[in-house]
Amino acid sequence: MYSSLTDSGKIITMQAGVTNLIKDTDSQESRSPSYHLSYNKTGTIIETIHQKKTNGLSEKKPFQQIAISEEINRLLRKASKLVTDLVTTNDLIEQTNLAFEFKYCLEGLWKNRDSREENWGDLLNILQAVLNQVEFERLSHIQKQGIKKVVTEYFCKADVADSDMEKALEVLSEVGFDPWLGISGNLQE
Repeated sequence: MYSSLTDSGKIITMQAGVTNLIKDTDSQESRSPSYHLSYNKTGTIIETIHQKKTNGLSEKKPFQQIAISEEINRLLRKASKLVTDLVTTNDLIEQTNLAFEFKYCLEGLWKNRDSREENWGDLLNILQAVLNQVEFERLSHIQKQGIKKVVTEYFCKADVADSDMEKALEVLSEVGFDPWLGISGNLQE
C-alpha cells in the first residue's frame, strides 16, 4: 500500500503493482463522469494509462459495435449457405430465388461496409456488380462455383488481404464475369 497526493490536494491510498480506477473530481467534483486508470510500478509514481468517460453515449457505442458485428457475421453465414445451396440446385426457379436472396443479403452487408476493412468493402462492391451482369436463371454451373469460391474462401474471412482480393478477381474473371464492369460501365448496351 502507498499514498499519493493528487493535484487537488487529496490523498489517495492504493496498492502498488495494481491497476486502479480514480475518479477525476478536479473539474466537476463528485458529479464528474471522468475516471483515470492508473498503474503504479514502483510504488512512487502514478502513470495515467487512459481516461474513461461514463456518459450514456460512450456506453452505447461498444454495444452498437457488437450488434453491427453480429449482424455482419449473421449475414456472412447466410451468404455462405445461400451460395452453397445455389451451386447444388438444378431447378431454375430455386436458383433464381437463391440468387435474389443472396443479392439482398449483400445489400444488407452494404449498409455496414464501413465496419470492416477496405478490401472487404471493395470485394462486396465487386460481388454486387457481378450479380448485376447476369440474369439469375442464366447463371452457369461454373459461374455459381466461382461465386461460391469467392464468398466462402475470401469474402467470409476475418480479414480480406490484398492477395485475397487478387485471387477473388482472378476467380471471377476465369468464370466469365467482368469484375470491373461496375466501374467501367457496359460498353455493349
